[in-house]
Formats: sequence, structure tokens, C-alpha cells
Amino acid sequence: MRALADDRIKALVFLAVLYGLVMASPSWAILGVTVVDEDRIVHAEAFRGTVEKALDQLQVPIDAGDRIRPGPDAPLAPGMTVAIERAVPAVIAVDGHQRVHRAPARTVAEFLADAGVELGPDDRVIPSPATPVKPDMVIRVIRVRHEEAVRQVPIPYETRRWAEPRWEKGRVGVLRPGRPGVEQQKIRLTYEDGLLVRQAIVERTVVEEPRAEIIGIGTRIVVRTLETPSGPIRYTDVLEMDATAYYPGPESTGRFADGRTATGLLAGHGVVAVDPSVIRLGTRVYIPGYGIAIAGDTGSAIRGRRIDLGFDTYREAVHYGRRRVLVYILAD
Repeated sequence: MRALADDRIKALVFLAVLYGLVMASPSWAILGVTVVDEDRIVHAEAFRGTVEKALDQLQVPIDAGDRIRPGPDAPLAPGMTVAIERAVPAVIAVDGHQRVHRAPARTVAEFLADAGVELGPDDRVIPSPATPVKPDMVIRVIRVRHEEAVRQVPIPYETRRWAEPRWEKGRVGVLRPGRPGVEQQKIRLTYEDGLLVRQAIVERTVVEEPRAEIIGIGTRIVVRTLETPSGPIRYTDVLEMDATAYYPGPESTGRFADGRTATGLLAGHGVVAVDPSVIRLGTRVYIPGYGIAIAGDTGSAIRGRRIDLGFDTYREAVHYGRRRVLVYILAD
């Protein structure tokens, strides 16, 4: 029995030594490995070790930023597949700086995440986050920040006109000065990379209402007296106007003129043409150097403060010519 036990011990020692020799032999340590390098697939045998050693033995280069799955330190296993995602270089412009980063990202969003660039809720990315990454492309991150502020702005006042019966006709003045109001505005300010690019009013509140300016226009008619070579006249207003002379004969008005005015009066001395918006038709006037007349006609060239004085002869009209005159509006 003792001899049988010794034989068993010797057999176990022999098997252990044999197993060690077998395991130490390269022909017994070969494992099947498949390397997927982007679109290239490599089937190979590699000695027992790690993924990094297998890639080194297969002479598969690994650049900075390349992603290996399983990782380089993972031990090899029979039938293992090693996938390599090659990094793409691109320029990231963010926070006032530019840097080159390499990452095996498919989209701009993945690329920025790999680079550790955090995006705020309103930040903008150019090109858009879903854009596929291409080598050497430039990715710009625009930091967007919003603030709220309060400001006060004036509200313009309006101007109203008032017929003031206490003032003499022709007098114009301020009865009550205007005062601007105050509006409080809440505004939303938008900054891009620290620069103000937009502001929008989100709320308005009237703090003080504006007060309208009132301009008084005198309406009270005052009758005055003027001594003239023909005796005193009573007038209510006086206008400075440009006066021209005309003769109703064919020399001035053409061969088909009948000498009748717009009011039916016969043209001649004492009948003047006016702009009805300045002097209404039928008004009696006095012009120094001409005399008393009635506004009885109009004319296409008579606009504003112009007046055409009628004469009985062509010679008188030519002699009078054109002058600057005072026109007194006579009282009824």
C-alpha cells in the first residue's frame, strides 16, 4: 500500500510539471482575436496578454483620442472582438479661447461632451449640435445670458389748441405748459459672449400720466380805427401781403375774357382777388395807396398771403406793378 501511494504522488508531480511546460509553450497560449478598426476588420492570433499588447503585436497604431473597447488594460479572452473608434481633430472656440481637440464623436454635441464643454440652456452652437463632425472643422460655442433690468422713460405730452375768447384775435400763446409723463419699463437684456445684442420690453407701467400742453388762440374781435386820406376806417385785423396789379382787358386776361369775377362782380378798380382760406370772399378791405375794395375774385396763382388788385386801365396796372402792402380787414 505504501508503494502504491508513492507511485500516485510521483504521477501527480509529473502531471504538474508537464502542465507547466505545456502552458509555458507559445503554441498552447494562442487566442483568436478580431480587431475592428473603423471600416477595416483584422482577424489574427495573439499571445496571451492584454488588449494593448495584442494591438502592439498586430502593429495597429493608436493615436491620442482614439477609443478602444474593451480598454487597453483588458485581458484577452478567446474569440474577443476589439473595436477601435478613430478620433477626429476639430477646433473648439469657446469662452474667448480656441483649442484643438480629438475625439471619436459622431456629432458636434458628442464632440463637445467629450471635450468637457458644458452648454447652458440658452447657449448657441455653430454648427448645430446634430451636425456630423468633420476633420478640422471649427465649432463655435456662443454663451447666451439673460438679465432683467428696470428703467424709466418719459411719455411725450400732446399739444391741444383752445379758442380763447378773452384774448384778442391773432394772439397765440401757451395757456398751460405741458408736462411729460413717466413710464416704468421692465426689460429683458440678452448678452452673447458678454456683448448686449438684444433688449425687449416685457412689462410697462405708467408711473405718472402726461399733462397736455394747451395753446390758446385768441378769438375776441377788437375794432380799431385808422385815419386815412379818405377819412377814418374801422378794422378788425391787418395782414401783410404781396400785392400784384391786373387789368381785366385782353392785354392781361386774353381776348375771350368777359371781365366777370368769381362772385359775378365786374372786374376793375375796387375788386381784388384773394385766397378764400386767408380772406373770405365778400370781405371789405383797405389797402394804403389803393383804397377800399371788396374781395370778389380768386385766381390759380393767388395762394396764401397774395392779393391781386384790379385796375380800370392797363397803364394803371403796369404802373402799380408789384408791392408789399398792408391789408386792413374792415369791420362790418
